[in-house]
Amino acid sequence: MRNEYRAYLQQCKEQESLYHQIALSLGLPDSVLYLLYTIAEQGDRKNPGRLYSEWSISKQTGHSAVEWLKKRDLVTLEPDPQDRRGKLVVLTPAGKDYIQTKVAPIMQAEERAFLRLTQEQREALTTLIRRTTNYFKEEVEALAVRKETEDDDPTL
Repeated sequence: MRNEYRAYLQQCKEQESLYHQIALSLGLPDSVLYLLYTIAEQGDRKNPGRLYSEWSISKQTGHSAVEWLKKRDLVTLEPDPQDRRGKLVVLTPAGKDYIQTKVAPIMQAEERAFLRLTQEQREALTTLIRRTTNYFKEEVEALAVRKETEDDDPTL
């Protein structure tokens, strides 16, 4: 069991490293690559917070990523017509071109790799990753409850 777990962790880290290497090769921080991925998948004209949550990016990290993209004229922030106080992340023409030429090919390669699995394998992989993630969330929540209990009881 321990060897299986280590192999699982190693594969997770290897995949994470691939994304990091891609970001480095493009001269991007990882968070910017994740944000561009989300925009490429969902389109622009989105509330920044919704974009950040897609990849579980913190508000601060997401804001920094948007600022990084703004400085390079790849996105702008425009008023949200639905919410006077809100803003929308909008791709500039340069941003659209960047996604088309740099990000889309990476996403297509990732999809081609996934499609090399059989339908049954893809379904099993998706189910198992979702299940493992949910189990891990439960374990983390249990740790938080234990921590709160310890903080409340000075004898522990």
